[in-house]
Amino acid sequence: MTWLTENPFPILLIGSLTTAILVGGWLRTGSKWVLGGAIVAIAITVGLVLAERWIVTDREQVSRTLHEIATAVERNDVEAALTYAYSGAPDVRAHADAELRQYRFSEVNIKRNLQIEVFPNRDPPLATAEFNVIVVLTTRDGLVGTRRIPRYVEMTFYKEDDGRWGVGGYEHFDPRRGFMVDPETQRPY
Repeated sequence: MTWLTENPFPILLIGSLTTAILVGGWLRTGSKWVLGGAIVAIAITVGLVLAERWIVTDREQVSRTLHEIATAVERNDVEAALTYAYSGAPDVRAHADAELRQYRFSEVNIKRNLQIEVFPNRDPPLATAEFNVIVVLTTRDGLVGTRRIPRYVEMTFYKEDDGRWGVGGYEHFDPRRGFMVDPETQRPY
């Protein structure tokens, strides 16, 4: 049922088609009942779209958290990014702190292949996110100039007692890791 609460498109499509059919029927017959049905279809469609906007699913919360982290990293606000670490994983916070302080980021672009899976029956509830990201960065020591680096990221989130989702683990890899790579050009075969 999450397809109704995470995407307004099916609601709009079904509501628009139903309304169009009923309006067409009303224009053909002039029946007040068919016109009334069209008005009810419009009201139901608007109500369902508003409900979809009002209901925030766990998947949407994880996605929002992920994008907030990306924004904090892009601003080079390490402290803000670290607030998203899961309270039960201090090692993750320490690892992220050490890693983020090595670089100065100018862009963090999460790609459209973001896939989030939520496991609400776990204790605590768990979610996984997998996606590609492009980061543009320099090293803080200035030894390496600006570089555009693609990464494939796997993250684990745990739901805190207050309802927030915190990062309980993450790894990032070269997105071509499953391919044979030419050592000279670093391009896949």
